[in-house]
Amino acid sequence: MLTAFGRSWWMILAWGVVSLVAGVGTIVWPGRTIVVVAILIGIQFFVSGILRLVGAFAFEGEGHRAWDVLVGLASVVVGILCLKDIFQTIAALTLIIGIMWVIQGISEFFAGVAGLTMHRGLTILMGILGFVAGVVVLTYPITSVLTLAWVLGVWLTAYGIMLIAASLAVRRLTAGTPLPA
Repeated sequence: MLTAFGRSWWMILAWGVVSLVAGVGTIVWPGRTIVVVAILIGIQFFVSGILRLVGAFAFEGEGHRAWDVLVGLASVVVGILCLKDIFQTIAALTLIIGIMWVIQGISEFFAGVAGLTMHRGLTILMGILGFVAGVVVLTYPITSVLTLAWVLGVWLTAYGIMLIAASLAVRRLTAGTPLPA
């Protein structure tokens, strides 16, 4: 198994290089990264809506045609709106992230207080941190989204370096191993 994995070391290396380049790019240009992500989300909504509409009429007997058409049309409209105003998309995504972190923080806090988890204290702490992070994102959305982009860039850079190192280690380990017949 290690031999088969070792023959694919270059795929790990390639993914590491891509992650490293994406990470450095995100650190250097966090604002542009956010704009690219917003554009990709708009494209994803638009394309998935078109595919949903095609699927609604392409498959007979599914029984959910009306729902698929409704969701497909909504996805196309959301995609167009996302692409029409990128900054509105970024603001909406930031708002959604902030609200979700507040909700998750509150639910984790109460799950910890109620003793519904194995690590009660850690769950309570994570709930408080999630709630505070959500409030910060909602209070300072521009600074928060740029900070999140920068943190993502640092993580991608570190991840890329680790993958590159792992690929070279796998290559070194399997270099003298004969291939199975």
